[in-house]
Amino acid sequence: MSEYFTNLPIITYDLDRKKPSTEYLAVDIFRRNFVREQVLSNVVSYYPYQVQEGERPDTLAHMYYGSVDFMWLIFYANDIFDPYYDWPFFGSQFQEFVKNKYGSILSAQNTVHHYEQILRTEVAATADTDRILEKTIHIDKVTYDSLATTARKSISNFDYEILENESKRNIILIEDVYAQQILEESRTIYG
Repeated sequence: MSEYFTNLPIITYDLDRKKPSTEYLAVDIFRRNFVREQVLSNVVSYYPYQVQEGERPDTLAHMYYGSVDFMWLIFYANDIFDPYYDWPFFGSQFQEFVKNKYGSILSAQNTVHHYEQILRTEVAATADTDRILEKTIHIDKVTYDSLATTARKSISNFDYEILENESKRNIILIEDVYAQQILEESRTIYG
């Protein structure tokens, strides 16, 4: 277990939620401290990173911080509580996730997750201007049906999961020079 977690408080947790209750001792992983806000408010203390296929939190921590013991720092900086579902899936792992959640890929592709109204269409970049992204809002089915086909779109469960998964690829990495400082401050706060 990473040293960071040994510095967090121990709580009692009723895992079964049955009577009579059975309480377990657990590390309070939901405890966050003020260091994160201080580091993230300083734009030079971190940088954006896009998770590549095959990268796991432990391999990324080893590559960037020189030790898997700092994997917690990646979770901490990105508000990742569940290392399985909050980390992006790739390839067959993503396909299996969708199958387990929706029954099949085809079912996910053929079921509407939500409807959107297109407020602004995407404009491609030119030599003189930057790309302008499409702007949409979520709407209900009645509103969707009343709009012209050029002003609306439906998002399938499959497309929704792709968008969600892709957003998980964009993380931040706290500069390695701050890693030890955050660990020291957690020792002081919780130790």
